[in-house]
Order: sequence, then C-alpha cells, then structure tokens
Amino acid sequence: MSLSIGILTHSTNPRGGVVHGMALAEALCDAGHHATLIAPDVTGAGFFRSPRCATWCISAVPVPDLPTLVERRIGEIRNALRGQHFDVLHAQDPISANALADLVAEGQIPGFARTVHHLDRFSHAGIAARQTRGLTAASELFTVSQLWADTLRTEHGRHASVVGNGVDLTRFFPEPRLRDQALRARYGLPRNARLVLSVGGIERRKNTLVLLEAFEVLHREQPDLHLVIAGGASLLDHSDYRRLFEERVRSHGLANAVTVTGTVADEDMPAFYRQSSVLAYPSKTEGFGLCPLEALACRIPVVVPAAPPFTEHLHTHEAFWCQPESSESLVCALRDALGVRGAARFQASGPATARRFDWGDVASRHLPAYRRLAALPHAGVPTSGVLSPCPK
Repeated sequence: MSLSIGILTHSTNPRGGVVHGMALAEALCDAGHHATLIAPDVTGAGFFRSPRCATWCISAVPVPDLPTLVERRIGEIRNALRGQHFDVLHAQDPISANALADLVAEGQIPGFARTVHHLDRFSHAGIAARQTRGLTAASELFTVSQLWADTLRTEHGRHASVVGNGVDLTRFFPEPRLRDQALRARYGLPRNARLVLSVGGIERRKNTLVLLEAFEVLHREQPDLHLVIAGGASLLDHSDYRRLFEERVRSHGLANAVTVTGTVADEDMPAFYRQSSVLAYPSKTEGFGLCPLEALACRIPVVVPAAPPFTEHLHTHEAFWCQPESSESLVCALRDALGVRGAARFQASGPATARRFDWGDVASRHLPAYRRLAALPHAGVPTSGVLSPCPK
C-alpha cells in the first residue's frame, strides 16, 4: 500500500538531518510512496537543492535569539500543518517534533515518528525541555546508529529502531566533472596546494580547534597543505568558538593556509571532495557521519574518531583512525592518510565501502513503523487548501 508521508526538517539548509530527510523522502518516492519534504524557509529560496520529491516550504520569520527562534518555528510548523492530512508525519529534529506533539495534543493527528540524529547539551532549560519532549512524545522513534539507540534507552527509556544512513552514488563519485576545474578559483583556494578538507563549519562539536592545532604541525612539515573548512549553516550560535579559532589563525600566522568557505553550493560538494587529499573529521559528537561516506565514494581517504558511531559502520581498513581529543593522534592519522600509500589504498576501497550504504535500504527500514502509524485512528480532519511548493 502506498503511503502519503510528510518528512519534516528544521530548515532548508544543508545540515545532516536535512540531508538525511531529503534523501529519505527521495528513496520513499522511488519505492512508490508519496513523500513530501517540509521545512520552514526564512529566505524564500527553498531547499539547498531541488530533490526528487514534493516539497513544501513554510514561510518563516528571522529571529535573532535561539529560545525565541525555537518557539517561533514550532508555532509556524504547527499552524501550517493544522488541518493537513498525511498517513505519516515524521520529524527529523526537536523543533518539528514539538510542532507535531502539539498537534497530537490538539487531536489533529494520532501520533508521529521522530528520528534522533544526536542529542545536544543545552544550558537553556526551555530548549533542553523541548529537546526531551520532541523524543518522548513521539509514537515511533528512529535513530541512525546504535550509539544513540543505547543513549535513548538508557537516558529516556525509549526504544529506537536503527535505520542508518546512505550515500547517493549518482552525486558522489570519483570521476571529475567540468565544474571541478573552476572550484578553486570560485572559493579563492590556492591552485597547487593539497587540500585538507573539513565539512560542517567551525563548531566545538566538530572539534575544529584541535584540527587546527594538528594542521599547524603538518603545515610546518608540508607547506603545500591548505586547510579548507566548508559549510556551517546552523541555528545554533557558535560565535564564541569561532572567535577562538580566528584568533589562533591570526596569532599563529596561518591566515594564508586556511580558508573558511561558509555555506557552499550543493553542486560544489562532490568537487570539494575530489579536489581534496583527505577529509579530516575528528568530530566529538555525531549521529552517524554522512560526510565520510561521501568522501569515500569520491575515493578520498577519511580520518575519523576511533569510537562509535564510526566504529559501528566502518571496518578497520576503511578509514584512518584518531583519538579526537588528542592533536598528536590526529597529526599521525592525517600524516598517514596524506602519504602515497594512504591515497592509493582508497582508490578502490573507498567506493566499495560507500556502496554498502544504500538509501533504498534506509527507507525500507522505516516502513514497519510507518504502517503502524498509518493504522492509528485519525481524527478525520479534512485537508485544507493546497500545499505551496518550494521554489525551484
């Protein structure tokens, strides 16, 4: 039986949960279901790329501080969805999950699904409470790794099905494209440097300061290296941590050896991987880690923490491993990955590893819970109006 499924994300920007939600919606459509990707859209520009599924952008107002933003977004999503009908509604984040929890309380919907990609530690009591409610109110829970399934069971007494992640091999592949040739000029990158790529912006969770410390050591040894930090669109305020990073770059004379791109065009991401010599991904907290799969699909060596969730889905020979709290460990792993033998090792093994992670398989793992949700007695609220698609 074909299902109508609304996949909700907190924004239209290329963060991990949004990328996962988009790929899931595409795979569900490929399997014959009717999936719609739904998100608040502050800019009016739509999603970071045009997916192979229906989209619905909810008009959203810019808000300067996080607590007010969270409450505003919850209300915008809740009000837009009120009176709409889907067989299944599935939130990828705490904000949209709280909007759905409100609709359950109103009797508008009988229940909803939630994917927990990871949990943050918030000092603001209201935001922390919203995070908790967003998972405890869900009828069905998913997560992307056993690490977080164990955390949800231990800390919240909830069972979550592990659905994993995938990689789109029609977008991420080793062979260069014409667009690759102008990538360095577009982003002001040195023409002949070997690029050490980091994806996700400058964040404490991404361990960017430790990466910078390790890069400084390697740059003294190998002056042709250049650190590129790509991406970083986020609802959270990382300005204090970013100032520490920028001060270290200035004080250690690294301004000409480091480029921070900010958000990049989605069509450029495969080229960033292919132009780079290694992906440095020493993140302290991840739900799964999509970027290493994308890099491997492009035959790029990856350096990841020797800890879950990475040790759950990557075998010993499929990555270079580090202790993320140790810059010395990261230096050693990056040095090995940058060596001739390291690069050669991933020419065949990288794409082979990536082929194990298929979005169709991820989508199929959702279906038993989706069918349970679809079988719940609905309130019978008629569809109101026509959904407004996102800009193309």
